[in-house]
Amino acid sequence: MTARYKHPFERLEIFLNEYQPQLKKALQAIEIIRKTDQNSEDFSQAIADLHVCSTVLESYSEGMVEAIDQFTEDRNDD
Repeated sequence: MTARYKHPFERLEIFLNEYQPQLKKALQAIEIIRKTDQNSEDFSQAIADLHVCSTVLESYSEGMVEAIDQFTEDRNDD
């Protein structure tokens, strides 16, 4: 059962607060990929980190879309 918050903005804030640190990690990994030799261990680790971040960000993105959609649904209920 999905928790129902008083307002979709509350859900959106929660997802954004959890999304931002993962996005920061992904951007750091991308920077390492740009500047590092493809045969290095740092490059391989950055690819792995980026993959994890992408997987995590996907679920947060879906949650944000659901929260945004709730704004519309709530307006239609009025």
